[in-house]
Amino acid sequence: MVGETVFTVTRLNEYANSVLKNDLRLRSIKVSGEISGFKNHSSGHLYFSLKDENAVVPCVMFRSSAAKLGFMPRDGMKVIVHGSASIYARDGKYQLYADGMKEAGEGELYRQFLMLKERLGAEGVFDNSRPLPALPRTIGVATSSAGAALHDIINIIRRRFPSMNILFAQCQVQGMEAPREICAAVRVLQRFEKCDVIIVGRGGGSYEDLSCFNDEGVARAIAASRVPVVSAVGHETDFTIADFAADLRAPTPSAAAELCCPLYDDMMDSVMGFGEDIKLVAEGALREAKHSLASVMSSAAMANPLHTVSIKKEKLNLLAKDIDGTAKTALMSAQARLEQRLSELNALSPESVMKRGYSIVTDGNGRIIKNASELEVDEGIGLHMFGGCAKAVVTEIN
Repeated sequence: MVGETVFTVTRLNEYANSVLKNDLRLRSIKVSGEISGFKNHSSGHLYFSLKDENAVVPCVMFRSSAAKLGFMPRDGMKVIVHGSASIYARDGKYQLYADGMKEAGEGELYRQFLMLKERLGAEGVFDNSRPLPALPRTIGVATSSAGAALHDIINIIRRRFPSMNILFAQCQVQGMEAPREICAAVRVLQRFEKCDVIIVGRGGGSYEDLSCFNDEGVARAIAASRVPVVSAVGHETDFTIADFAADLRAPTPSAAAELCCPLYDDMMDSVMGFGEDIKLVAEGALREAKHSLASVMSSAAMANPLHTVSIKKEKLNLLAKDIDGTAKTALMSAQARLEQRLSELNALSPESVMKRGYSIVTDGNGRIIKNASELEVDEGIGLHMFGGCAKAVVTEIN
């Protein structure tokens, strides 16, 4: 329209900020709430949010005001903050600039957290402490497909053990529906017999973002799991109820993947070392048998009476049979354990995976293509499958 004012983004933010600053009620205001996401910055500034049951407002207290506080704020603390409301024009971020604060007791949400933790602990919900499997057949992952957590977990597992099986169950990890979906994902993963361990979690976030992992239903679903569960909620300092219910807590999803997935090269070195140990045990048993046999024969030679020699010979024959049988039994048992470990590793080898119908795609230089985004139309590629290889040209990428 003619004469219509068109704002730039900067001008819009500046104008909105001036409206707030010119409102006398917002120049000096007291706001009560519960502290969340508190951060004591190295500069001396304090960054946090104030929340109640229905809303959150970001806050900042600069160093000069923070130095006057007689206490150190913390998450879950109920406080009354004095300050002014404003908009940071560069980011268009509405926030409360605090210049004073006083304590008002523990926040209601934090109190509920402590009560739930105490009650579930008394019921034994937090008693899980099962060890993780040394070589899982399949690793289950319950998280959101939209987050970075899934990508990080897959990358770590593929780097450590390329042919490891991964079973993914999609679930929201933030919001009202998240607790129900997390519980469902944990239960679904357990239906697969070969799923030997489950990772449940997400990347970092605010107290509100992580609240679904403080849900009683999530804690009980994790505690009831038939296989070990690793809680991988991406937070370093605070614990969630899910952390206590899980068999093991990892600080990040990447760390959880490292804890659950062994290194393929280390496993192969262990198997080879185990074979050497079997050889040493067998050789030691034979040496001990020969030593015992020589000792018995020497004792028999010292006895002159024929009757004594006859008795010693009979005992010698029985002892030789026992030694031979014991050595063979130990060798067969060790060989069986070695064959079992080799069978497990072979089932997860690239060749076995290709037998099930999968193939490996490489570019013209022999480099493995891991993602379709690495391909280009008209590019020559190699297809490596069980029984042989083939060459192809990319005609279309979907």
